Amino acid sequence: MADNTSKDPSATWRELISTWEKNVNSIANQTMASEEFSGASNQMMNATLKVQQAMGSAMATYLATLNLPSRADIIALGERLQAMETYLSRIALALEETRPVASGKRPATKIARRNRPPRTKRPPTLADQS
Repeated sequence: MADNTSKDPSATWRELISTWEKNVNSIANQTMASEEFSGASNQMMNATLKVQQAMGSAMATYLATLNLPSRADIIALGERLQAMETYLSRIALALEETRPVASGKRPATKIARRNRPPRTKRPPTLADQS
């Protein structure tokens, strides 16, 4: 009788890949546990950050030379625009509270109603008409 493993042609391949993964993982774990690796990793991160800062500074200088806004300028402009939109929204809301309804007969809100004199005359009822 034939073995179950001989029926599956990819079983040998899976075994080979599994063994390779285990070996690579053990080597990587040993390497990353060393102090030399952590020191080198730290140096690479510092170098990357310094390059980013240098590029940002160079780009800001280049944009200033071309009289173009930098990223910080665009962000500041967006914040100022947002503040102005908020202020205009408050002004529009205050105007709507004091403006009468489109028909011109009734005020839009309670604030405008308080400015009107009290209504003392009442409409006639059915009892008054008979």
